[in-house]
Amino acid sequence: MIEEKDIVEDIFSQIREIMGNQFHGEIFLKLTQIEARVRQKWGGTEPYVPKSREKKRAKAANDLKNGMSPKDVMKTTGISRSEVYKLLNRNNRSSHGRNNT
Repeated sequence: MIEEKDIVEDIFSQIREIMGNQFHGEIFLKLTQIEARVRQKWGGTEPYVPKSREKKRAKAANDLKNGMSPKDVMKTTGISRSEVYKLLNRNNRSSHGRNNT
C-alpha cells in the first residue's frame, strides 16, 4: 500500500524546523490558524504543484511568443541563455509547421 502524502504537513513541519525555538506563543497560534485555513481551502483536492523550473520555462516561452527579447527573458525569468534559445528554436519549428499545412 502506498502511503498518502500530506503536503500541508510537510510544508508546515519544515517551517517549524526553520523556526526552531522561536516557534511558540503568537507565532505558533498564527501558523496553526494558517494551516487550518489551508486545509479548509484545499482539503480533499489534489492541487498541481509545478516545479519552479517548469513554471519559469512556461513563462519564458510565453514571453518569447509575445515578442520579448531573449536578453529580457533571461533577466526576468532567470533561465539560462541556452534554455532561452532552445525555447526559441522550438517556437520557430512549431510556427513553421503550422504555416505549411
